[in-house]
Amino acid sequence: MFQAYILFSVISFANCILLGKIDNFVIIGAADETILNITRNQCICEMIQSNYSTSAFNYYSNNQTCQLFYSNITFIYVQYQLNTLILFVNQSNLAIQLVRSIARPVVCPSAVWNPNGTTVAGSANGDGGSSSSQLNNPFDIAVDSALSVYVADYSNYRVMKCINGSVNGTVVGPQLGFGIGPDTQHLHTATALYLDSTESNLYIADTHNCRILKWNIVSNNVTVVVGGSGCGSSLNTFYWSFGNIYVSDYNNNRILKFPPNSNSSTLGVIVAGTGTSGSASNQLNTPAGIYVDERDNDTLYVADRLNNRVMKYRTNETNGTVVAGGNGLGTSFNQLYYPRYVFVDSFGTVYVSDTANHRIMKWVKDARNGTLVVGVTGLTGTTPSRLNNPYGIRLDKSGNLYVADYTNDRVQRFTIDNSSC
Repeated sequence: MFQAYILFSVISFANCILLGKIDNFVIIGAADETILNITRNQCICEMIQSNYSTSAFNYYSNNQTCQLFYSNITFIYVQYQLNTLILFVNQSNLAIQLVRSIARPVVCPSAVWNPNGTTVAGSANGDGGSSSSQLNNPFDIAVDSALSVYVADYSNYRVMKCINGSVNGTVVGPQLGFGIGPDTQHLHTATALYLDSTESNLYIADTHNCRILKWNIVSNNVTVVVGGSGCGSSLNTFYWSFGNIYVSDYNNNRILKFPPNSNSSTLGVIVAGTGTSGSASNQLNTPAGIYVDERDNDTLYVADRLNNRVMKYRTNETNGTVVAGGNGLGTSFNQLYYPRYVFVDSFGTVYVSDTANHRIMKWVKDARNGTLVVGVTGLTGTTPSRLNNPYGIRLDKSGNLYVADYTNDRVQRFTIDNSSC
């Protein structure tokens, strides 16, 4: 049966401005002009304005789905969302300002993954080295919307990029390998990566040079954004959120926050930990990976490595709560053994690289016990189902899991199975 829908309204048109794009999701803003729509990569964006109220929609031609937005004079809201969460900052009088979008996979809490991984970087048999098809102790990873994988190739003092479908990588960012000092073309152990929402900047933790570098993918420029003035503290991993950079200062048992536009002279503010190791709710013991939930007012998650737990800190709160582990070192599903990295999905499920147990675990929100995702507890190996000291973890836009398999010198991808959802 044919159906037609007609909407009558007295309107004036506003300009539909492309402010950014992630995974075919278009972000929109408005100005008082008379242009109606912009089409970009299978998405039609249209916006109308009436009496200082703005409505807009994105139509996705590939799956025939609409996404609707509406606003008052100062804010734009998401009324219906497809596969992502889009957050708009305050837009006073609908002037165009920086807009931040957060696109994370929608992974239902009961989802499972194929236990056999596929090697997407490095050698499948664990043969480490320095050629373009090899890695040497991959520490962390980042995945872009085209499913290219960036790898912090720790013991090769480089960052590698492998495009989807090829394990032959190219060196990106600093080009000259090992180096100590202020030269931005050298690295001294890369331990963490963060690809920003525009996919135009890759942030690199250059740990033993005690700094964070920003590589502009478009201009190929490398600059120092945090540290670089000596090693008063030792950073391990970091996370970028709305311009703020959170740093895991593992030797000093604390997490530092650096404001936007920081440089080598900027001092960080302590947001978790006291500077003294311990197991109280306000203490950390050699913190490793961190994750900042921008959806939840920058709630901070910390892999509290030697306390064998993951801690959650609300903004401006110094006492954290245990959300994974916390029951001593061990192999049970309510325990962790030197956790390294943490990731949180849009449902609040916490994923942990349980490094010394050679497995990836997840804790759904408020769960007391974790669930094994991939790996075999306590067993190592180079077969597709085994891990050997897993470090960095990421989910791509479809929910597939990527693991930096540190001692196996490879990056594994485990395909999600949503049939249980």
